[in-house]
Amino acid sequence: MRHAMEPLTVGYDWEMAVLRKTGESVGESDAERLSDELRRRLPWSQPGTDLELLESRIGCVRSFPELLRKSERFDAELRKALDRRGWSLLRGGSRPFEREPIGSHIHVGTLSDWNAGIRVQNGMAKYVAPLAALMANSPVYRGRTGRFKSYRLASGAEWCSMPQTLVPPELAQPTWAGDVASKLAGGSTVEFRAADGAGSTRLMCEAVALVAGLMWHVAEREPPDELTPDAYRAILLNRWRAAKRGLQATLEWEGAETPVDEVLTTMVELAEDGMRLLDADPGDLGLIRRMIAGRQTQADFQLAVLEAERGDACRFTRVMANIQRDPRAFEKYLRRAPALSPVPPDDHVEEIVRAIGKETDYPFLLRAAPLPPAELDRVLSELVEEEALLVSRGPTGVRLYTRFELGRRSDSGRRQA
Repeated sequence: MRHAMEPLTVGYDWEMAVLRKTGESVGESDAERLSDELRRRLPWSQPGTDLELLESRIGCVRSFPELLRKSERFDAELRKALDRRGWSLLRGGSRPFEREPIGSHIHVGTLSDWNAGIRVQNGMAKYVAPLAALMANSPVYRGRTGRFKSYRLASGAEWCSMPQTLVPPELAQPTWAGDVASKLAGGSTVEFRAADGAGSTRLMCEAVALVAGLMWHVAEREPPDELTPDAYRAILLNRWRAAKRGLQATLEWEGAETPVDEVLTTMVELAEDGMRLLDADPGDLGLIRRMIAGRQTQADFQLAVLEAERGDACRFTRVMANIQRDPRAFEKYLRRAPALSPVPPDDHVEEIVRAIGKETDYPFLLRAAPLPPAELDRVLSELVEEEALLVSRGPTGVRLYTRFELGRRSDSGRRQA
């Protein structure tokens, strides 16, 4: 019997920031020299750079033990090279004061054909939210903090990890920037792009095993889901909830509001058969299971450090990089961190209204709203009918929305003038 993914293989592109003692990026040239040195020391490794980030590209591996062994070896050599230069790592989902997000991109193969790739791409869409909640690690982003545990995902990773488009195979084209993307032309893999940059080598490897097991399950065990508006709406709402609350999120799952930790517990079970093909089993996901049990993420670790530094994001960056000199810093935090409670679902309509100020243009709302465009249009029309919003047109005909109370104040000011 021919399988959709055979042999089952895994790899990753793991981005991480390399900082000087001052907390600034070392820059593209120095990052390239560091990458070149690591390639010479470990000829099997394939590190590179991307927008001043060091990118570890572990290559194609066929077992979890091999993945873990190579990843830990690379980590050890990287840390030696950094110590010689007096530099440090910042492993997270963002550089707090720079534009670029930081991601962990997981590749799973080997795809047999185009139809199989698109089937896995579509089928993984519903699992994006719980996996993104698990990997949330960007609570400080371009100077912002306080609203999302993954600002990277909430922003679409600056166009690099956008909400999934669901399409039948016969109408699909190769994509790059979706949360999940079939890469048949570029390596016969399906790439999961929604994970924030990981702060732990062990977590990175466990996440790869879990994602691979799930993709194998989707390919071999799950019949293709019917592509319905309601299902797509739930996928996007859950994505927003995961970015906002991490493992404290409550998702719309199979017709019920369900805490994300319960969803992930089931997902670990679904992934078991696929993981066995990588010489792994749920017992190898010890770190992930502890995170699920306590609803603690790397973002919560960062927020604890930020609170200790009294919200000073500049100092937080330096302190976080210093803490991460210990390769098991997150694991040690997790052992003493308190268990967190689930949070009820946030109101997505309030989120849309919150994003609207005075003459906010429609293209901005397309990115800011946690809804498909067709559903967004319906909600905006209802808010206009309820006189919660005012709508006008800009010089080019683009729709502009203003919250009613702001528009009323403007009208009052013009009358007084």
